[in-house]
Order: sequence, then C-alpha cells, then structure tokens
Amino acid sequence: MTLNRSELRSWLMLMTGMQSLLDSLDRQLRDEAGISHDDYRILGSLYRAPGRVKRMRDLAREMSYSPSRLTHAAARLESQGWVMRSKSNSDGRGVEIHLTDTGVAKARKASEGHFELVRRLVFETHEEDQLDVAVTLLTRIGQAAEASR
Repeated sequence: MTLNRSELRSWLMLMTGMQSLLDSLDRQLRDEAGISHDDYRILGSLYRAPGRVKRMRDLAREMSYSPSRLTHAAARLESQGWVMRSKSNSDGRGVEIHLTDTGVAKARKASEGHFELVRRLVFETHEEDQLDVAVTLLTRIGQAAEASR
C-alpha cells in the first residue's frame, strides 16, 4: 500500500510542521530555562496532577515512554531536586513520582517563556475555527495511534 500524492504531501507537511514546532519549543526551554521539552512535559504533568504526584507506570503511559526511559528521566530530574520517587502509599508495590517545591518553581519559571512561544507559534498564527479543526484532527490521530499499540 502506498500514499497518493495528496496524502504524501499532507503527511510530510504534518511531520515537518510538528517537528519544527517541537524543535522550537525544545530550543526555547533549553536556552531560557535549562530544561528539555521532554523533561518539561514530565514536570508539567506532575504539576497538574492531584497532590502533584503520579504512579510511574501511569506517567510512563501518558508520556509514551517505556518504563526504563521514564526511570532514567526520573533519575535525572531527581538529581536536580525537581522530583522524588517513593513506594506507593496506596499499595506499597508501585513507585510514585512527586514534584518537589523546587520542581514546582522550575516548572513555573519554565512556563513563562514556553507559553509565550506557544501563543506566538500556535495561537497567533491561526483563527479559532482553524484551531478547532486542528484539535479535532490531532485528537483523532492520537486516539488511532493509541488504539494501534
């Protein structure tokens, strides 16, 4: 099976646009906040979580990380003092990852420039109805990709 000319063009533009966006976000976060986009996503997920804590397996699933990849990322973030890991309070078997006060401060500081860039690259370049279509499209793509795992 192959893609027709229109499908191939759309696919290449989607890949190129998303990669350019992610590269820009990563560069801004590294330059201004000293953190990678991937690590920022982890801090952000914990920041929004109830009690600023999640089970490692749930966070790995959310991030689309293997358990070992999240373990390495968590160790790196822990060495910075931004997170800490502990046995689960609920069952004592799983591992939880907690956002520390230092991690909260890092996430807040990193968000300042990050949200400015997101607004400039995403929201100021599109009309609201275009963004609604994009959200629908990306939601469906994400759901299809998740279902194919």
